[in-house]
Amino acid sequence: MIPNTTRLVARVRVTALFVLAVSFASFAWAQEESSYYETVDTSSPSAMRASLHAIIDDHTRYPYTSSSIDTWDILEIADEDQDNTGNVITVYRNASYAKQGGGNTFYNREHSWPKSYGFPNDGSSNYPYTDTHHLFIADSGYNSSRSNKPFDTCSSSCSEKTTENNNGRGGEGGGYPGDSNWTTGSYTAGTWEVWAGRRGDIARAMMYMDVRYEGGTHGITGVVEPDLVLTDDRALMDASNTGSNELVAYMGLLSVLLQWHDEDPVDLIEFQRNEAIASFQGNRNPFIDHPEWVDCVFRNQCDGTADTTPPAVPGSLTATGGPGHINLDWADNTESDLAGYNVYRSATSGGSYTLIGSGLVADSAYQDKDVTAGTTYFYVVTAVDFSSNESSSSNEASAVAQEGVAGSAWINEFHYDNDGTDSGEFVEVAGPAGLDLTGWSVVGYNGNGGTAYNSISLSGTIADQGGCTGTLAVDFTGLQNGAPDGIALIDNGGAVVEFISYEGTMTAADGPAAGMSSQDVGVSESASTPVGYSLQLGGTGSGAVDFHWQPEQADTYGQVNAGQQFDGCASDTTPPSAVSDLSASGLDQQVLLDWTAPADADLAGFDVYRATSSGGPYDQINGSLVTLSEFTDTSASNGTTYYYVVTAVDDSGNVSSNSNEASATPQAVGTGGVAWINELHYDNESTDVGEFVEIAAEAGLDLNGWQLVAYNGNGGAVYDTLNLSGTVPDLDNGFGVLAFDLPGLQNGSPDGIALVDGLGDVVEFLSYEGSFTAVDGAANGMSSVDILVSETSSTPIGWSLQRTGTGQTAAEFSWADPQADTYGSVNAGQSFGSDSTPVNDPPAAPTGLTATADHKRVELTWDANGESDLAGYRLYRSQQSGGSYQLIASLDAADTAYSDTGLQNDQTYYYVLTAVDSGGLESTASSEVSAVPAKGSKGGGNGKP
Repeated sequence: MIPNTTRLVARVRVTALFVLAVSFASFAWAQEESSYYETVDTSSPSAMRASLHAIIDDHTRYPYTSSSIDTWDILEIADEDQDNTGNVITVYRNASYAKQGGGNTFYNREHSWPKSYGFPNDGSSNYPYTDTHHLFIADSGYNSSRSNKPFDTCSSSCSEKTTENNNGRGGEGGGYPGDSNWTTGSYTAGTWEVWAGRRGDIARAMMYMDVRYEGGTHGITGVVEPDLVLTDDRALMDASNTGSNELVAYMGLLSVLLQWHDEDPVDLIEFQRNEAIASFQGNRNPFIDHPEWVDCVFRNQCDGTADTTPPAVPGSLTATGGPGHINLDWADNTESDLAGYNVYRSATSGGSYTLIGSGLVADSAYQDKDVTAGTTYFYVVTAVDFSSNESSSSNEASAVAQEGVAGSAWINEFHYDNDGTDSGEFVEVAGPAGLDLTGWSVVGYNGNGGTAYNSISLSGTIADQGGCTGTLAVDFTGLQNGAPDGIALIDNGGAVVEFISYEGTMTAADGPAAGMSSQDVGVSESASTPVGYSLQLGGTGSGAVDFHWQPEQADTYGQVNAGQQFDGCASDTTPPSAVSDLSASGLDQQVLLDWTAPADADLAGFDVYRATSSGGPYDQINGSLVTLSEFTDTSASNGTTYYYVVTAVDDSGNVSSNSNEASATPQAVGTGGVAWINELHYDNESTDVGEFVEIAAEAGLDLNGWQLVAYNGNGGAVYDTLNLSGTVPDLDNGFGVLAFDLPGLQNGSPDGIALVDGLGDVVEFLSYEGSFTAVDGAANGMSSVDILVSETSSTPIGWSLQRTGTGQTAAEFSWADPQADTYGSVNAGQSFGSDSTPVNDPPAAPTGLTATADHKRVELTWDANGESDLAGYRLYRSQQSGGSYQLIASLDAADTAYSDTGLQNDQTYYYVLTAVDSGGLESTASSEVSAVPAKGSKGGGNGKP
């Protein structure tokens, strides 16, 4: 990538200013903290929240992307690699990349609070979109995989997103949870579990967003800001993801974020990140400076003691049967630390009860749609606080689900109260386009006694206002002012379609809704509501159950509501956008695919297609739709090159055009490591030009996922990383070379290069003009091998250092003095001859492998390999006999045992082990063994092949 000179100069200037500032950071902050937080009120949770908001509100906004200082500049300082200031560290993968600014293909910017939840559009008036306290540098693929999934705990059945070892953490694996990220599902129904080293950072960033954005306006610019709220209620999250919602938005899960805050305390790296961002924005994350304040704001524990007091028992639970659903309603709890409610259901009075729903319910109402018409259901509700204390059960309520389909038509908007004399009262009905409302009516109910006081007849046909759905409004003069009152929608057969109320609940005493309990909409108008405002449903869907009631706002009489989108069409013929950035990496009998998903709101999933020649024809290889932006092809054969495309599919079954094509060649265990650094150039007369490194390997080796890591011999740190790609061609007797430009390859005394394979293992670590020990990156702790030849400032341009001789492994060649380069070709004086006998044969396959099952783990042991050049072992695991195996651990030569933890009980696991020598050669696999973890078991493994 050719850097933008203007931005590069700006970034150097910004970095220099920050380095100067951070030199005094500890001293300055120690002096300034008392004044910055001097107005914090710790007397109660609400007082602390309000006072913290006042302190951190109204920060200075920087543009998202600009030729001047922008979020790229700030984040490349805030997320700087502590061990290599020329690099950044990514939040989820913990990978280190050279700073490149915008437009690179390795990392981008992660909105930890997804922007589609409350601030979807970048612009000069959008503060949360560019708030770098919650933005992080992230690997592009990991960012795409996280998408807008809530943060939650996963399991070993989820997809693993591994980390790399940098800054003294990450890269260990070890089964669930290990130090990996884990994910499953998609959108609001999905889950993203952050790895142990950064989960606290994410939790405190999310808590900052909750307190920083409380609605209202920016105190200096007057810009309207959203109210961002952490919750455990996924339904609220889903309802706030409307694409245009900039009012109130939800994200979570709060209970999990609180747990992560406890598990991963603030460290120096996170503190310095806060310092860097504060130097630009002018505000700080208080939960980094004072982690103890989390308990007060989010757990109602302002005195430092543990909360063991459960909430009060929810009261006045009622149940009302409707067509295809049962509505529950109960009195609000008033505890300030209330996290939500649990809803339990039984088929018999008195229990036993089963918890229903996908998590805590935030509101004092719930609609159970998983019901069978004609069946009586019994319910109780409990309250839960942020310390996980749960109340006793409420009174029991029961109802019978009715025949019919919920959402054929519904009350979509109404207005009943405003400042001055009430005017313009109306009720709006929504439903499928073409529905004739002749004979239907809306009935007003008086909450004081429950009697009907007026009925308005409806007529006309609902128009198509989008999504095969529309609205029809009718004036309702004298619609009463609540505390409470209600409205019933009656169909042309006299049946109650919906019975809602406002400012409380009620039971109808007469009329068509006689005996029925109302459903409180949970929002209201008042005597100060502006004329021309109303209460409206918002969200996306095709029935009442898909939407939620919004606070009062300007009315949309007879039109689709603000923040509402209909999707009732069954005849959508518009295909989704195409998948982009498809990549493929070959492993043993499998190929890993990763891509960037399109942003279409109705995206249902993906189909994966494969061919054995570029351009097809392609065959579909997935069964059900793939819901993640990644896929593992486990039906691939080693040595065959496969070509892939992916299509996106929407909810109506429309299919996008093909993605870009990506290819990979899987390699068998034990045969994928025959590769080495074959040629390099780093120094010449005058200004250095044409620096490169060439790799030699067996023909067909896919280098996608491999890396060249450049090391500075002065200190041993990584200074550059190059991601490799391409398949090695057959240039001579089944071997070939690929050359890669590496501008800025340093000039020695000494410096080094590590060749790292797709599994993150170092294949070769060479140096020139001396040797040294790496202190970070993939080769951390390894000593380099000096090639004993070098270039100088008088080496002619176009020359290089090359391996010469005859053979098929690195050890059979020797390095020659500088000569004319052979970039991308077999070196001068080099032959991959068929009659060569490798100096280093692969080690013997390990023997004596045994597996012993225990609770959620398997203990493995094996006999030591006695070969003098043994470097270590690689342990592979599969859930089916014979593979496909995945590498789970790279072990030292002294190891003869390993504990595989975090497994699922009653699942059979299969293992093989290989040996690796100091030349990077890997043995064939050992005999396969298996074991079945089980609760209370000790043994149960198949210790014999």
